[in-house]
Amino acid sequence: MIKENGKEKFIDELKKSGGIIFVACGNAGISRATYYRWLKSDKEFAEQCEEVIEAQIDHVESKLMALINAGDNTSTIFYLKTRGKKRGWSEKVPQEVQQTTPTAIPIATPVVEEKSTDFARKVKSKKNYIVKLLKGQGKYTAELSMQVNITAQLLVRTESLADEILSEGHNVEEVELSREGHTRKSISPKEKLYLDFVQQSQRALRALGMNTDSKERKADNDVFGDFINQFKND
Repeated sequence: MIKENGKEKFIDELKKSGGIIFVACGNAGISRATYYRWLKSDKEFAEQCEEVIEAQIDHVESKLMALINAGDNTSTIFYLKTRGKKRGWSEKVPQEVQQTTPTAIPIATPVVEEKSTDFARKVKSKKNYIVKLLKGQGKYTAELSMQVNITAQLLVRTESLADEILSEGHNVEEVELSREGHTRKSISPKEKLYLDFVQQSQRALRALGMNTDSKERKADNDVFGDFINQFKND
């Protein structure tokens, strides 16, 4: 039964955390070991968890499609490299090409590889900095490794989107024309995605206890803004 032993509470917390197991375990008051034990012994519980995680993936995919529809080239290339591999959108050179062409050239462009390497470098830098801060506060444990990595990725994505929406030529609003000829304004998908990343980053920082040391507690947005500014010169 899902209700027994706090399983129902864990499912609720998993939904609230956006599918982040570490956060859900902490909020439900259980260990990761307990979660994995339930996962193996309770088929209904495992199915419920899978549904929550799949729903989160659907949510993120909808955000990705919104960026693609907004003309974001990086998102378009990422989609093709993951969902269009069978059509040749991959950095890996097919085996038959390697055998017949000694100097085979990867299909993906160097620009894509450069961006991927730059993203990984930024994530590693932020991850190291977060670990350093947590160790300095006596809060870091090995169990936090995955959450630290997730937080670092969120911060890098948030900064990247912030740079794009603050760049010259970016339109905050989109204007649509109805069949009747009426215009309707709405916030651009990229702006919505940025706000979503800001909220997710704030939750991730709270999960790490990064904003609980101040004697006079700041608003979440102020804390998040201060934390982001520390990384600007990385």
